[in-house]
Amino acid sequence: MPVLIVGSTGFVGRNIINALKKEDIDFVASDITDSVFDKDVEYIKLDITNREDVFNVFKDYDIDYVFHLAAHPLSASINEPTKNAIVNIIGSLNLMDASKEFGVKKFVFSSASSIVGEVVKNPVSEDHPCKPKTPYAVAKLSVEHYLRVYQELYGLNYVIFRFFNVYGPYQYPNSGALIPVVMDRIIKGQEVYIYGDGSTARDFIYVGDLADFYVETIKRRDIKNEVFNMGTGKLTTVKEVIELIAKVVGKEPKIVYKPRKPGEITNFSANVTRLEKFFGKVPKTTLEEGLRKTYEWFRNAVTV
Repeated sequence: MPVLIVGSTGFVGRNIINALKKEDIDFVASDITDSVFDKDVEYIKLDITNREDVFNVFKDYDIDYVFHLAAHPLSASINEPTKNAIVNIIGSLNLMDASKEFGVKKFVFSSASSIVGEVVKNPVSEDHPCKPKTPYAVAKLSVEHYLRVYQELYGLNYVIFRFFNVYGPYQYPNSGALIPVVMDRIIKGQEVYIYGDGSTARDFIYVGDLADFYVETIKRRDIKNEVFNMGTGKLTTVKEVIELIAKVVGKEPKIVYKPRKPGEITNFSANVTRLEKFFGKVPKTTLEEGLRKTYEWFRNAVTV
């Protein structure tokens, strides 16, 4: 049952590949960049906006499952909304059309918690009203609706995971993500910036837990045509995260406070009731445990 992983060179994709290897599940990795993998990973360089190339991949491989992780990022979407729509919507439709044409059993899509926009009730359930605030979030929500319609019209089965704040191995400091940036700066003895008073909070999920749920979508064929929050249901303030990272690294952080950034949506967590109902479990790795695993990778792969 070969799996096509689209967007496989990102840090989430690389962790999913490791999880598939452990379970001895056949897969084909793809992305728009050159391969970052060893020769034991079958890899295809693929631009999902090229419809012909997408269909050729499905012709050449007997794909049963698609893990769609490829995306034009949130930060770039502000200045390039058209490009964001071409990659995130048109590219996704190319994959969905090929999946429909070639009889894919399940299409697993990585959506985002940012589609919620304005938080009315916290923790946020999958049924929470959505009012996206960025072109990226608009595109993610659009693909969610397209998947629902493709299931209703064409019978394409799907699972949607809405990512909260994912962290872990293979997430490098140049990603701009909070945890690798702070970890890198504390290791190097550099200043760590807190925007505001540090009381803003996020729901952090360890990437290894997320990868396990992707594997479960293959094992559990009964779970289909559902949307799931991929978070922990727990909020941790930015200041607490920095203190935990410092504890793991074993160095005191040099914290510098700066003005709060406008428009940042924080202080909401995932309602994981539906995740537990269908899968019988929720993400189990505590933040401190996840940070220790991340640091173990970090000190070998990045810098010390």
